[in-house]
Amino acid sequence: MKIVAVMELKPGMILGEDVVNQGKVIYPADTKLDETIISRLNRYSVMCVSVKENIDLATTHHERLRYDNAFRLFEHQYKIALQSYKFFMQNFFSTGCKIDDNALLSIYYDLYAKISSGAVLLDYLYNMTPSEDEVTYTHCLDSALLSGTIADWLTMNEEARKTMILCGFYYDIGKLLLPASLLWKPGKLSAEELATVKKHPEMGYELIKNLNLNQHVKNSVIMHHERLDGSGYPYHLSGESVDRYARYMAIVDAYIAMAAPRSYRSAYTPLRILADFEDNMSKFDTELLIPVMKRIADAQIGTKVRLSDNTQWEVLIIHPGKLSRPILRNDKDKILNLMEQTGLTIL
Repeated sequence: MKIVAVMELKPGMILGEDVVNQGKVIYPADTKLDETIISRLNRYSVMCVSVKENIDLATTHHERLRYDNAFRLFEHQYKIALQSYKFFMQNFFSTGCKIDDNALLSIYYDLYAKISSGAVLLDYLYNMTPSEDEVTYTHCLDSALLSGTIADWLTMNEEARKTMILCGFYYDIGKLLLPASLLWKPGKLSAEELATVKKHPEMGYELIKNLNLNQHVKNSVIMHHERLDGSGYPYHLSGESVDRYARYMAIVDAYIAMAAPRSYRSAYTPLRILADFEDNMSKFDTELLIPVMKRIADAQIGTKVRLSDNTQWEVLIIHPGKLSRPILRNDKDKILNLMEQTGLTIL
């Protein structure tokens, strides 16, 4: 809200607080001003009033974030970073010349400087609205950002952190060779289309196998869809035969994919993503996954959620044994334990 002199009021503005004259409320908060009301305020000799700003009128977190200066700075830098990354990749495709590692790392660090924590990054990425024709590049940039954040969460040394970030930039490079109409097709893919999409790890590896790149980065490109239980592709590797960084990229890839909206569904909430991870623990390296899941879960404390019965709550406590089913509190201080209310889900 802001204080505005009555002489500067305009029709359509909304009062942020009650206007009081001689101990009586003459116009309550939320009154929409018109010429008549403004004229009466002058006659009452009211000097200034509180009016709502755009951020005060926003009804959802997504809307309010649009007016947040920190988010707007991040969004501006994100657009610059995305175009830089796209330029480097397109130049690589046309020339075959390796992208300088420091050029990619600079994209990351310039953007990283615009966030205050990993929790903030998750919130920002969840509320971004990517352009349809740049979804694949967006996916890769987001993956690099999340990879660096995971490295921070796990206090990796600087060399390991840089490797994680580069893995995030490169691991899904094969998808950039596939048509967007196939990757983001609404509805179910045909068997032939799915087989084509599943070729992207090998296609990406062919692009980078002879480059002077860290071997973990190369392994992440070819192995990020392998799963610890052997159910992945392209080689059905399992256990320790899957590169440790590729196991991290499997987690990153799954999170970023679920957190992004699709033509056939909305973006999954972070808690819904955690539920999916909990249902598929055997596919991932739990030694790597569980610490990441706990960080994601902790970032949800204090956030507002809407349940399947259309009620609204705040996340109060995370269950250590079931991260996706927290204890909630509403604005009347009523407590709801989702571990006990199995029929309710967070939308």
